[in-house]
Amino acid sequence: MLMGLSYEEIIDKIKEKGLSQTEIENKIKQRLEQLSGLISKEGAAQIIANELGVKIFRDVGKLKVKEIKIGMRDIEVDGKIVNVNEVRSFKTEKREGRVASLMLGDETGQIRIVLWDEGQIKRIENNEIKEGLILKIKNTYCRDNNGFKELHLNARSEIVLNPEGVVIENVAESMSSAEFSHKNISELKESDRNIILRGTIVQLFDPRFYEVCEKCGKRALMENGVFKCADHDVVGIKYAIVLNLFFDDGTDNIRVVCFRDAAENVLGKKEDELQNIKENPAEFENLRKDILGKQLEINGRGTMNEMFNRLEFIASRVEELKPEKLLQ
Repeated sequence: MLMGLSYEEIIDKIKEKGLSQTEIENKIKQRLEQLSGLISKEGAAQIIANELGVKIFRDVGKLKVKEIKIGMRDIEVDGKIVNVNEVRSFKTEKREGRVASLMLGDETGQIRIVLWDEGQIKRIENNEIKEGLILKIKNTYCRDNNGFKELHLNARSEIVLNPEGVVIENVAESMSSAEFSHKNISELKESDRNIILRGTIVQLFDPRFYEVCEKCGKRALMENGVFKCADHDVVGIKYAIVLNLFFDDGTDNIRVVCFRDAAENVLGKKEDELQNIKENPAEFENLRKDILGKQLEINGRGTMNEMFNRLEFIASRVEELKPEKLLQ
């Protein structure tokens, strides 16, 4: 199993290939520009390292939930199913399929599990995988979803039900709104995590859509005329949304970046409805009029946009602001 290196350690590893600090930073800057701010500088450094064949992970043993880091692969973890979500269908130009998810926890924390394999999904539908059972999961990988960790399972991943000798009495509480702290925008810092902002949408930019792998949901890039992602060779694609807006709480305003579910919640539209907006951008104008002035509560984290040297906020959860929250 694998533990990710820090940004500075990745740079040092890349230097072993004979590149200078300046050359590496230029490559990272170019990749950030290419991906239009969709990834962090750490993510860009990981891509450069992978392209150069630099190993950016170190071996670790079997993991507890709290020890899992974004970027790890071939993870093995035991946990108790906290809840199972409804199976969802998706359809793209080249492929249609289904995806399922559940929350898994141990005494150290909880993590979302995403299942793409039809065989695994049928086990959920047959009530074989259900709330309260203990699972051992092998050969899974961890990816980021708006600042939260997710474990993704594919056809080579293994699920063992109620594994012998594994006992999990208590499951740690999941991160909830109560564990987030409210801050004014004027007080926000780059290092802030698990923050609640309350305010009003004062500007809404046209949504952007970017290609993701239809198998795992990771960013897909065009190489030699075909799309590829970090985990798969030639892939079919679907489109994910990213939405930028300016948010004001009376103390200051800030650019908020909303990916996927967070963007859907801002717009009040589901994934299939957003595809219509992608194909008919003029439809967004009427929607924009309805959304400007909307008051929201946004959970997320601060981040520094390296390209523009400005503080931004990455949304992980968005909901309409209830009047009683204004008094808190």
